[in-house]
Amino acid sequence: MVYPGQLHYSSFKAPILNRPIDDPGRKLRIICVGAGISGVTTAIRFRQHLGANIDLQIYEKNADIGGVWLENRYPGVACDIPAPCFAFLFEDNPDWSEYYAGGKEINAYVQRVATKYSVRKLMKFQHPVQEAIWHEDEGKWRLKIHDVQNDKMIDDEADIVVMAWGMLNNWEFPKIPGISDFKGANMHTANYDESFDPTDKVVALVGGGSTGVQVLPHIQEKAKRIHHYMRSQNWIAPVGFGAGELEKRDALEYRRGIEDGIMAYMAESGFTYGSPEQQKMEVNFRAHMNRALGTRPEILKTLLPDFPPGCRRLVPGPGYLEAVVKENIEWIPEQIEKVTEEGIVTKDGTLHECDAIIWATGFICDFRSRFPVTGRDGITWNQVMDPEPEAYFGVLVDKMPNCFLYFGPNCAPGAGNAYLAIETECELMISCIKKMLREKIKSICIKQQRVKQYVAHVNEYLKGTIFGQPCKSWFKRGDPTGRNIAYYPGNSLNLLHAARNPRWEDFDYIYLDELGGNPLTWLGNGYTMADYDGSSRTSYLDPAVIDYPPIPKADVLVDGNVKTESYEKVGIKAPANVSVVLLPGTTAA
Repeated sequence: MVYPGQLHYSSFKAPILNRPIDDPGRKLRIICVGAGISGVTTAIRFRQHLGANIDLQIYEKNADIGGVWLENRYPGVACDIPAPCFAFLFEDNPDWSEYYAGGKEINAYVQRVATKYSVRKLMKFQHPVQEAIWHEDEGKWRLKIHDVQNDKMIDDEADIVVMAWGMLNNWEFPKIPGISDFKGANMHTANYDESFDPTDKVVALVGGGSTGVQVLPHIQEKAKRIHHYMRSQNWIAPVGFGAGELEKRDALEYRRGIEDGIMAYMAESGFTYGSPEQQKMEVNFRAHMNRALGTRPEILKTLLPDFPPGCRRLVPGPGYLEAVVKENIEWIPEQIEKVTEEGIVTKDGTLHECDAIIWATGFICDFRSRFPVTGRDGITWNQVMDPEPEAYFGVLVDKMPNCFLYFGPNCAPGAGNAYLAIETECELMISCIKKMLREKIKSICIKQQRVKQYVAHVNEYLKGTIFGQPCKSWFKRGDPTGRNIAYYPGNSLNLLHAARNPRWEDFDYIYLDELGGNPLTWLGNGYTMADYDGSSRTSYLDPAVIDYPPIPKADVLVDGNVKTESYEKVGIKAPANVSVVLLPGTTAA
């Protein structure tokens, strides 16, 4: 008996693959672009969890590992969260020399980890990728890479591409007339000249975001005078990013204590705009800045924000407020009109002569590609990302099959450990690749509707948080009331749970031709590799892999005292000469 219109199994092809279910029958070639922290994480974790089933190649434009920590060499460059938790989850570093570790120390740590896990052999340095194009029929990406040392182009192809190109390396000088006319030292912090000596010089420092705040204390004592151009409001935390309570606990010695403190800072009460905790934090921050800048009211007037702390990323500024009030600091809140051979001209027509200009104007963080990328249906990466950057969990991009991205739009919590975010994203990537291998999938791509629904959820969630309030930052592409394109809708724990439980229904799949249009053909020949390779057929009995259930406990009355005993003990081996009575609501095994 069948119901009207019911399909019959005989209408479906069912080829039998002549290999075990757990034999993927192929090795996926994966190309990772970038060898910063994300690239190093990819090398270590992909090799750990995907092993012989992949062929991994990492291309890096620089001469070595490190990414942003290799490139940025300006005075004072440091991490913006407490150093003990600025480390890989699998490789603690108890030996940081400072609360906010310096860039060179961080880079040395990343280098040590890369050496320990032997990942350099997976990398080719001074090999910037020039182009990536998706080929639908083959289910592959074809790439062009420039071998800088030999000055030749290389063609390569991959089943999967991982974009680990980083968020903080796409820099350029601000578009100000005459900027190249200046005759003195003229540098961007992202391309800093380490031979520059500010001693007895008049130095123009343009910008007071996280970079400018780090630079100022390190050149203030040497420079004759500093013209500090600062037009943006900015909160300078009393101690640093979420660190006030941590110092009281002496948590520098204990990473877990520090991370717990950061997670507490990231709790709902701290993120929700208008909550008592959020208002208390703002009062404390405001009082701190009022005290520190009391002698320079003109600085306080310009710098003190009218938005809540956290709307822009909090700036850890050890020494900044102490340095900015010194007599050799000239605070210039005026807009820059142009640059001349002698210095900088502001909108009011004043020429501020100087010997050197340091542009601490940050990076282009708009998520556009570092090289031409063309995906499915001829859609380019920048068509997806410009002007509305969107990605599912910041990792999966519409029209980009078999492609994963680190630190994409709305990817990471507004506070917390960057390494945790990277490793969480890496876990999601590995889960997707395992599914591709296991189920003989040719291509996997996030559904456009799911990307839009994710962005809609993010936008609605952030409205009620400190991150959704009006403030000017790159998070909102310079529009104080614009959509926040940076933050994840929740804290790190929420992100971790979501990434570890992928919604496979949010993806579109194309299967390998060998399945004959029947995805269930992945079941193979009815056996597993253990039936052929000599390994144990009873590994399911290994204690390490058995999921042992906990033995329940029972509250019992023993000689008038309540004790908690296992049901096994209560029901089978009650102690001799002891009266054991189960309390109401409990039963013996």
